[in-house]
Amino acid sequence: MKTRSVLIAILLGVAWIGYGQSISVKGVVMEERKNGSLIPMEFVTVYWQKSSTNTTTDSTGYFFIAHGPEDGDVLIFQFLGYTPDTVKVEPGQYLSVVFKEQASQLDEVVVGYRKRTTEISFLDPLQVQNISKDELFKAACCNLSESFETNATVDVSFTDAVTGAKQIQMLGLSGKYTLISQEQIPGVRGIANPFGMVYTPGAWIESIQISKGAGSVVQGYESMTGQINVEVKKPADEDKLLLNGYFNESTRAELNLFSRAKLSPMLSTAFLGHYSARPTEHDRNNDSFMDMPTGSLLTLANKWDYHNNKSGVEGQLNVQWLQDRKEGGQTDHQEHHHPLYRTKIDADRIDAYAKLGYVFADKRYNSLGSQWGFTRHTQQATIGNNEYDAAQTSLYGNWLYQSIFGDTRHKYVTGLSFRYEDYDETFRGTKYDFEEIVPGAFFEYTYVPDDRFTLVAGIRSDHHNLYGWLINPRLHLRYAPSESTVFRASAGSGMRTPLPFAENLGWMASSREWTVGKPGQTQNNYPYNGLEMEKAWNMGVSVTQEFTLDYRSGLLAVDFFHTRFTDRAIPDLDISPQQLVVYNLDGNAYANTFQIEAQYEVLKRLDLKVAYKLQDAQIAYQDKGLRRQIFTPESRFFVNLSYISSLALYKGHWRINATAHYTGQQRIPDTYTNPEDFQLKSQSPGYWLFNSQLTRVFSKQFEVYIGVENIANYKQAPVIIDAEDPFSPYFDSGLIWGPIFGREWYVGFRYMLK
Repeated sequence: MKTRSVLIAILLGVAWIGYGQSISVKGVVMEERKNGSLIPMEFVTVYWQKSSTNTTTDSTGYFFIAHGPEDGDVLIFQFLGYTPDTVKVEPGQYLSVVFKEQASQLDEVVVGYRKRTTEISFLDPLQVQNISKDELFKAACCNLSESFETNATVDVSFTDAVTGAKQIQMLGLSGKYTLISQEQIPGVRGIANPFGMVYTPGAWIESIQISKGAGSVVQGYESMTGQINVEVKKPADEDKLLLNGYFNESTRAELNLFSRAKLSPMLSTAFLGHYSARPTEHDRNNDSFMDMPTGSLLTLANKWDYHNNKSGVEGQLNVQWLQDRKEGGQTDHQEHHHPLYRTKIDADRIDAYAKLGYVFADKRYNSLGSQWGFTRHTQQATIGNNEYDAAQTSLYGNWLYQSIFGDTRHKYVTGLSFRYEDYDETFRGTKYDFEEIVPGAFFEYTYVPDDRFTLVAGIRSDHHNLYGWLINPRLHLRYAPSESTVFRASAGSGMRTPLPFAENLGWMASSREWTVGKPGQTQNNYPYNGLEMEKAWNMGVSVTQEFTLDYRSGLLAVDFFHTRFTDRAIPDLDISPQQLVVYNLDGNAYANTFQIEAQYEVLKRLDLKVAYKLQDAQIAYQDKGLRRQIFTPESRFFVNLSYISSLALYKGHWRINATAHYTGQQRIPDTYTNPEDFQLKSQSPGYWLFNSQLTRVFSKQFEVYIGVENIANYKQAPVIIDAEDPFSPYFDSGLIWGPIFGREWYVGFRYMLK
């Protein structure tokens, strides 16, 4: 394979490097395609022939390498699949090295390569897990909320036994403290919190990135425990067409579609569709209530990508429309001595977001970018005697400039942001309307002196029209003493506006009387009767270690995170089983999480993942003092085994996956003032859940899978307090700590046209 090296410029003397520390050589590495176009090459290894001094190119192809007397005058450029290129240089030279794309093609070769389906980055200063499409294929993953069955970091559970709403937990805290984004633009938030994770179909997902701890200031001020970013299939996806069908034991059926087209060398588009329905009522525990609501979900999306290498302009546009209909409550085929207790929740939503970027042709490490978002979400909910109607209009803008100070050891990104939120809520006839107008600015500096150390320090300042100035600093450190070991540390603050009705919608399926904030007071014009903003600090440390045992590779990750609130909006259910009181913290509130996870190929093509998580979340409840946070397991244990019969993925093979989850004891809100028949124990028992799936790949285009969830058929009992009289003061369907439905079989297929 031939390469061509072109010396673009010769700078004699001493090169100025960042802060003028040493003599160096710098330049850019490009690949020349058959059509003559040049594209940057990332991760090209650059090293001196006579010493161990080395570096790699960044995402723009740029590199910088220091030069000393012992290094000699020959640089070697090495990249997998290309013959290494050797260039003789003088100190201070700026190089442009061009690799030519292979002109001739080899006959088809099957390459056996084992890549972990869940990767933990060794290069990112944040602790980031990347969940690939292959990992998602290990379970049904009908939507985003069901995409974490084979992951130990994110926990998912139902909020109640009537509405079907789900919630996640991360680092021992509710998902509202985790930033959930779609392609780095804020996604599930606001009044969509109870059902928003259902609105991203699993078949649309390309990958998921989970980062723990305080995130980047670029993403905003709301993240406290981490970020879940979802990458949706794009117009450049390898699949030209994807059809996915699914059907399960509860008669839930769904169909997913993805199709793409390239309209020109610079413009491409994709269409995504999803329809799911559950038409049948089910009451397996015979309490006269449906185990899951019936209804349907229809959503359509259209994505556009524009990429112009010559001008350096890139753009994306995505529009998604959604209609969600749910009905639940008591079944109509059983005898009742009172009006039926029914629920009806209708939601309509439209999302639009766009990205526009420009990379400077003469300085490829300089770039401008912008992100834009619009959301309109409306919801009408009738839950027994509770009426909750809500509407939210959101506008989002983020403008970024990225460059370096002198050389790529000193990078920075800075910019401006703007957020507008208009909330219009009515609960039990009382209106709660307010607007959030939040302009902001941020600056983030990255220092990378070598491959071993990275420092990222950021700060952002936002001005909230209701809460005033919001200042959030964040720091991330990475140290890699070797290629197989990485230590990380992080610290930072986050803030968010509480939404007590949307975020506690599951508790509307009870007879509790609600008290929010300080009735009759609007301190400093804060919404919800003076409820203050939530504020917290998050600190964490982690170590990631790769190892080899018996000639097979493994990975060990250990981390500890501490989240401490300085202000928190607490939904208190301990005051009385007939009350729910939301008030601001007056005392301590914190969450500690320790997790250890290992991945290892125990036998050829048989992968094992095992994890243990210990959680301690405490809140100073009003009149009760410091107590464990409700429905937060003290411990979790996770085991996953996956086997693939062949590395030739499209030659016909089997994939087998089995997962076991242990959920430890959870504190249940106090019910001791209820009549004896309606009292629950103070904590739930620990329990195991077992899931499994078998996939048969018939060809490169077609595969069928069959699976079962909750194999042991474990169910919580009772699920609902006083289910026979849902209009009594003791009725409560929100005290959920375990599975509701029991064992469930499912079957599905995927048809993929490459």
